[in-house]
Amino acid sequence: MPGPHFFRTAGLFTVPHFLSPEAAADLRLHMANAPAEKAGLIEGERGEYVDETVRKVESIILPKEVRSPIKRQLLAILPELEEHFRVKLGGCESPHYLIYRPGGFFKAHSDGGSSRNPFTQQRRVSIVVFLNAESAEPAAGTYGQGRLTFYSLLKGPVWERCGFDLEAETGLLIAFPSEMVHEVTPVSHGERYTVASWFYAPEEEPPAETPAAGESSPG
Repeated sequence: MPGPHFFRTAGLFTVPHFLSPEAAADLRLHMANAPAEKAGLIEGERGEYVDETVRKVESIILPKEVRSPIKRQLLAILPELEEHFRVKLGGCESPHYLIYRPGGFFKAHSDGGSSRNPFTQQRRVSIVVFLNAESAEPAAGTYGQGRLTFYSLLKGPVWERCGFDLEAETGLLIAFPSEMVHEVTPVSHGERYTVASWFYAPEEEPPAETPAAGESSPG
């Protein structure tokens, strides 16, 4: 299973130690003790709705004082993202804090581009930060399977349906074009903790404070 270097070579953006092990553990603790709700999907005029045949994950409702430092840290890498992907960015949506429990998954999808919803069409770069790592056997603070898998990572029709699984590491950040198809495979054991956000186009900025979990989150 390829690690971050492979995905950076393939054109994605990675920061192996975006969060320290201590910071990741502290955030997991906050999430484990906070209220949760089923994360939804956004599609056209339907707005947000829950469909656990497509996505099964919990969105954690954290206070602003916990969320804000992570958003500031994400905004600090905006210039690097612009240079890497050669795109202008206006800012990022408020991060979503997600727990995939056993059986949790998200079928292959893209975060923007082809979406019929104007809100998600603004997205240019997607971000995932891993707060814990995968383990083949059950162990404290880890999870099994639940792999972030990318499609059409390499050019050419032969690669369109070929998925590449990322070997997750605690504290790892990975960024990719929001139109790229990706999925989260079902978690087999443990709990998978991640932070997700999206950088948007500068000419189509969403509201200054986009909805966080528990506040009509876009999923």
